This record gives sequence, C-alpha cells and structure tokens, in this order.
Amino acid sequence: MSRVIRLDENHGIGNVTEAIKKGAATKRAVLGELGNKVLRNAAQDLKGIEKGAANLKNANAVLKNVKPRVDTRWRKEENAAVVGAVATKKTLAKSDLLKNAKNDEKTAPSKPGMKGQPHEAVRVHVQLSNGNEVKKVNLKREESHSAHGQLAKANRQISTEAKNGKTAGSSSSLDKAETVATSKHHLQRPETHSQKLLENIENIDINDGWNLMLVSEYVNDIYKYLNKLESSADYALRENFLDGHTEVTYKMRAILIDWINEVHNQFKLDIDTYHMTVSLIDRYLQSVKTVPKKKLQLVGVTAMFIASKYEELFPPDIQDFVFITDDTYEKYQILEMEKEMVRVLNFQMGKPLPTHFLRRFSKAAKASDLNHVLAKYLIELASVDYSTAHYKPSEIAAAALYISLFLFPLNATGAATIWNKTLEHYTHYTVQELIPIVQRLASVIKAVPEMAKKRLKATWLKYSLPKLQNISTHQKLSGSEIDLLAEGKLRL
Repeated sequence: MSRVIRLDENHGIGNVTEAIKKGAATKRAVLGELGNKVLRNAAQDLKGIEKGAANLKNANAVLKNVKPRVDTRWRKEENAAVVGAVATKKTLAKSDLLKNAKNDEKTAPSKPGMKGQPHEAVRVHVQLSNGNEVKKVNLKREESHSAHGQLAKANRQISTEAKNGKTAGSSSSLDKAETVATSKHHLQRPETHSQKLLENIENIDINDGWNLMLVSEYVNDIYKYLNKLESSADYALRENFLDGHTEVTYKMRAILIDWINEVHNQFKLDIDTYHMTVSLIDRYLQSVKTVPKKKLQLVGVTAMFIASKYEELFPPDIQDFVFITDDTYEKYQILEMEKEMVRVLNFQMGKPLPTHFLRRFSKAAKASDLNHVLAKYLIELASVDYSTAHYKPSEIAAAALYISLFLFPLNATGAATIWNKTLEHYTHYTVQELIPIVQRLASVIKAVPEMAKKRLKATWLKYSLPKLQNISTHQKLSGSEIDLLAEGKLRL
C-alpha cells in the first residue's frame, strides 16, 4: 500500500515538473526577447536563402556561366559609396554634437550687420540608417508656425530696400529680422470680428455660434453683400420711375399695390412674398414704358405668381390667380406674361428686401415685439406710397425702426440715446442720413386717413388685428410726436 502511494506521489511530482517546464517553454517573452528572436530568425532565414542559392548554383554547372540580364553596376557603386560612408563615419554622441556646433559658430563667416547678435542653438538629432546620415531638426512650436512667416516678410522688406539702393539702413533691418525670428513670447493671435469692433459697439452675434442656421461666421459678409447688391443697376429704382408712361400713373400703381396686399393676406402668404411682388412690379414698370392700363393687373398677378414660387414652400396654383382676377385673364396669358417679365428683368429675382434688413436691425437694437411690428407696418405703408419707392430697402428699414424706437423707447424714461453706435455700425446710417426718409415716412403715417377715403386701407386693416397688437390704431400714430418727425426734429 505504501509502495503504491509512493509511486503515485512520484508520478504526481513528475507531472508537476513537466507542467512547469511546459509553462516555462510557453511563457510569454518580454519585448526585448521578442525583438532579438525576430532579428535572429531573420538573420538565420537570410543565411539559409543565401546558402540555398549557392548550393543551387554549384549543383547546376549551367548556372555558373549565366550573367544577370539587368545591369547592376549602379548598385555596386552605391554599395561602395555606402560602405565608404559607414567606414568614415561613426556614431555621434551628444558631446560631439555640441563640440561641432561650437566649432561651426567659430568658423562661420559673419554677415554685415550681424555682429554682436547672439546665435541661438538649434537641436539636431543625427541618426545612421543603413549607412545614410539622417538629420532631424526640432524647432519649437512658435518658430515653426509663426516665426517663419514673419522672417519671410522681413526678408522681403530687406530685399526691397536693397533693390532701391537703401543700404544705409540694412544693418537695422537685419537686426529687426533677427529679433522677429527669435521672439517667442509676444505672438499675437489673428484679430476676429469681435476684436475689430470698437469698445462701444456690441457684437450681436457672439452667442449665435451654437445655431448653424444663424451662420454667425458669415452673417456680416452676407449683409455687406446685400448692401452692395441693393445699389446695383439691376435692382435700383430711379426716382419718378413712372415718367414716360402714357397710361399708367402713380395712383394706378397705389391701387394695384393695395389690391396685391389684400390678395396676399387672403392667400396667407409670407411677408417676403408681398415685398418681392412689389419689387418685381416696380422694376418691370421702370423698364417697360408701354404697359397698357388693361394689363396692369396682369402684371401684378404675374409678379405675385413668380414671387410665390420663389419664396413659398407651397405656392398657390396658377388657377387660383386666374380665379382671384375674376377670370379677367386666362392661364396662358399669365404664363406668357411670366416669360416676358423674367426676360425683361434678366432673371434677376434676388433683390434684397426691407424685411431682410429689418430683422438684422431689430436684433442690433434689441427691439421689443411692439417695435418690430410697428416697423413692419411702416414698411408696408411705404410700399404703397410712390414717393418712397426709390429709396433703398435698407434705408426704409432703418427709418422705420428709428420711428418705432422714437415712439416706443426701450426704457421707461426715453432719455437714453435712440440711435447708438451699435445701430450706426450695423445699419451703416447715422441719424443725419435718415432725416429725409424719416420725414417722408412720418408724412405717410399722417396721410393714412386720406388713404382710407381712397379705399387704400388694406395695410391699415391688416395691422388693426389683435394678432398684430392693433398697432395701426394706436393713438401715438396720430399724436404730436409724428408732427415732430415730419418737421425733421429727430432725437439722437
């Protein structure tokens, strides 16, 4: 029994020993051992391949006399050059690099104007890769990103001075270039739009970066382009542009625009569709002086048809415009007039509208809802009046907003400045520049009762509804403050 037990113990010990040996054999090696093993295996494989090739060549007597088809003399020369380079070069230590750098500084020829300038050492790492010397120059981040551009700019300035024969100041220019190249801690960031603004001008787009629809990065460029576009020859209206018409008068135009406003309200179209319709009508009448009286309504309906397709997501069907004219015109007549209008206007449909500018100006003024609604009401009144049709859309929007802020100040006392520097910056107009337009709009407000007697009351009825805060019936629109504005007594 004891012998059996001893055999079992010896057998168990042997098994444990074998397991330990197997574990050691399969134990994961460290990274250094793996690298050495890979290199050792690669060397053995290479020797095996060379030995096999030699044996094959010795075994085959025919292969001894076979020459390579490819000329390999360039390989021999390159290999000889590499061997020579390896033989002459040795591994450089850090101390050797420092000594070489100091010797280079002593032996380097000094340039005129560079005397007394401290030479800053550059970190150079030298490595030998397959017998070829590889140099790596490490520059600091400031030097690699900004100093190179500044140094290039200074070098261009120096070369310009040299071409012009200005050699007297070459020494100072070189000193300046060296100073610019070695400056590290006084680098300035590029100026952004908010940094370019003056201290008393607020950046109204500073909190709009999260909203992609507001395009805060491009909004100033967009409105700069709109200001340029509204003054172009394709979109600008001349004063008294109806001169030369034999049948159409400014009274007929006022009746047509008032009817267009009523139709726009019935169709529940966007406000931009209405203003674009008015713009298309006026631009067409300015270009074509032979529009007969019986086709004036056709011009208006076609302009609204085009504007609806341009502005609306779901524009009314052409049959709806035929119905709204009480079948005065047929479908084919509207289509023919559409082709003629786009041809006369050269397909230029994107004229900036007063509402485009008003939204931007109201944001700059931090206007209330009452101020914004009143400004929209004044803009629509101006669209009916012929004497204000030649003003630019941005001028009408700025003047309407000024009257709104004058009648309903943002603070309770009204003592603060109405038109501050921020509004001047974003509207591009001062109070003095707005005086004639404000006077004209104030006269239009005073003439609203007379317009109602002439049945031109679609705008007044529209803004008398509660959803638009009954703004057209407000008592301030018939008070003494409107008289002051009509006389040109504006407050800064």
